[in-house]
Amino acid sequence: MNDAIPMPPWLRTVLIGAGLFMLGGVLSFGYSYRPLHGALTWKVDELEERMDARNLEIMKLEAEVTKLRSQEKSRIDPDSFKQIERELDKAGTALAQSEKDLKRAERKRKDANASARTWRKRYESLRDQTAAAAAKPSAQPVASPSNSEAPIKADAPATLLNSSLAPSELSYRSPAGKEQGILPRTPAPDTSRAQP
Repeated sequence: MNDAIPMPPWLRTVLIGAGLFMLGGVLSFGYSYRPLHGALTWKVDELEERMDARNLEIMKLEAEVTKLRSQEKSRIDPDSFKQIERELDKAGTALAQSEKDLKRAERKRKDANASARTWRKRYESLRDQTAAAAAKPSAQPVASPSNSEAPIKADAPATLLNSSLAPSELSYRSPAGKEQGILPRTPAPDTSRAQP
């Protein structure tokens, strides 16, 4: 029952060669598939990790650059800083000068107040003296009308203009030549009746 169809030997050789060729191809593919594709996957994974690390580093650098830019915006330019320092020095010297002027003005004000107090005391004492002199009756005789004007002395600070008047009617001439009366003028007592 084994009736086999005899094959020609050349065909058998060709079929055996083709089968061996196919078997070698399958074996070589199976042998190289895992290392080649596994290495490729390994390389891709490694590259992805490196890219992630690089991206993280880039993000850190961008944050640092942003921070430096904001600091750069808030930082003062050296030229403007020098100009501000010069203006501050000028303001300091102006302030020192103003303080000196203030001290000088304060001294002048104190001197003026002291002088005002001194002159006020002098005025009040002179006013009290003239009021006391006006209160006392005058016992001096009245001068004649021809001698009514006393000679004016150049070195006297106050010159009497009317010597015939009572002491309460005295006036003086200022250095500018104006007649000024500092004493209240009251009518002179009538001495003509008292004379014999």
